Amino acid sequence: MFTRSVRTTALAMGLATLALTAGAPRPLRAQPQTAATATVSSPRHVLSINPFLPLAGYFQGEFETKLKENVALAVSGAHARLDDYYTSLDVKLRLYPQERGLEGFGLAAGGGFGRIREDSYTEPLACIALVGVVCPDVGRRSVSGATFSVEAHYQFLLGRARKTSVAFGAGAKRYFVDTRSNESFQELVPTLRLTIGYAF
Repeated sequence: MFTRSVRTTALAMGLATLALTAGAPRPLRAQPQTAATATVSSPRHVLSINPFLPLAGYFQGEFETKLKENVALAVSGAHARLDDYYTSLDVKLRLYPQERGLEGFGLAAGGGFGRIREDSYTEPLACIALVGVVCPDVGRRSVSGATFSVEAHYQFLLGRARKTSVAFGAGAKRYFVDTRSNESFQELVPTLRLTIGYAF
């Protein structure tokens, strides 16, 4: 009787242990990393240009590098024609409020150096045909000086690897130049941006 009770108790304990073992969570096996599960690294630099302006003989380009998730530093250059020809090289500090690195809405302020060149220069006919005629002062053909700019833009990083950048924006730039000798020069001009580039 005692032996049978011991066997019954041992059998019951064995079944209980087997049930607990079967119900216990098993450790997960390490999943091999595939291209679909791999985390895409966030680009830290963007090199971009306006692909359409060179067709007309002008240029707009920028190199941007990420300092933090919400701050970037950019160096930009442009040569374009409004009423006159405007050339500038600027350094910009750009803030990304959404903290998405180089992607999304951004606000920038920058300073640099610029040059304004007169679109056309026609010398009075009397100065060419007659000798000894005192010609009027028609102004300087170009002026140079410091610049200050503000800009708002939105930048997309496209593709699975986020290597293609597309950005558009608008702003204003002030040229700190002496326009007394040529009042046709505009010191405050609007700026537009449409660039396509490579993120890396």
